[in-house]
Amino acid sequence: MVSGRRGNGKWADPKFPKKGWFCEDVTDLSCGDNGCSCCRQICQMCEYMEIRYVHHMIHPDKGLTLDTGCDCASKLELDPAAAPSRERKLKGAARRRRNWLSREWRTSAKGNDFLNTDGMNIVIHRVGSGWGGRITERNSRMPRSFQSRRIHPTQDAAKLAAFDTMIVLKEKWRL
Repeated sequence: MVSGRRGNGKWADPKFPKKGWFCEDVTDLSCGDNGCSCCRQICQMCEYMEIRYVHHMIHPDKGLTLDTGCDCASKLELDPAAAPSRERKLKGAARRRRNWLSREWRTSAKGNDFLNTDGMNIVIHRVGSGWGGRITERNSRMPRSFQSRRIHPTQDAAKLAAFDTMIVLKEKWRL
């Protein structure tokens, strides 16, 4: 139930753990329309704030999970800088994703669109009647590579999927 005042929710429950939480992931609920109400949910900790960026918190000792906003996440994990930093990265990625298709993609000798960015070479290519992609780490003695298994209906859909994959691989490959 949504409370009408700050400070209520689980913060007011003396038995609910307020320490020992870790953030497992953070999600942007945006559907692309900034004014859309479907892009928000209520923080499960304060049960007050409408949030767009959801910090998925876990309490390993208690086996609990919560979807919270930035402020509650900062207080739960006792690191005031961690949640805002995660949210800044996510906002930056959302901004980059909006501009991704308008970037200047080059054309390879084989006729495929490609882009070199963030230490990666991203190639979009035809796969039957659809589109796929490949991401290869650059500037490495033994470059890692990721080949998409999905076939996308349009070249733009494949480029956006490549962006989403690049963000995950950047974290995984620590580039």
